[in-house]
Amino acid sequence: MTLQLRDYHGHPYPLASPDEAGRRFDEQIEAIMPHGGCGQTVTIGPADQPTLRIDIDIDADRAAVRWLPDGTHAADSDPDTPITVYESPDTGLLDIPADLARVDTAAAREAVIEYVATGQRPAAVSWTHAQRAAS
Repeated sequence: MTLQLRDYHGHPYPLASPDEAGRRFDEQIEAIMPHGGCGQTVTIGPADQPTLRIDIDIDADRAAVRWLPDGTHAADSDPDTPITVYESPDTGLLDIPADLARVDTAAAREAVIEYVATGQRPAAVSWTHAQRAAS
């Protein structure tokens, strides 16, 4: 099964290997969004269903990494900084609270690469259930 990265527009990019996943992820997170910053939402998963959602802002060096099948999110650090991301052209900007944006960009990238390599929820980050409703 080939996983796909989908950008904030929903454009699919096949991820044939972990190296391809890292390259595509890097390209996406460095793009300037319509709001003038780099914050955006990307998803990774099979063509019919995203499994991993990442709301990331490289300028803040923060990301919210969520495993959609069980509603957990990565929590490698204490809550620090909320981020604002461009979720999609339909929804626009979305504020991600600090209690969800609890990994740095390098850990988010590592999680993407591990997921593409194994097809399983990444073990490179710690997972917890959200304390409040997440978008």
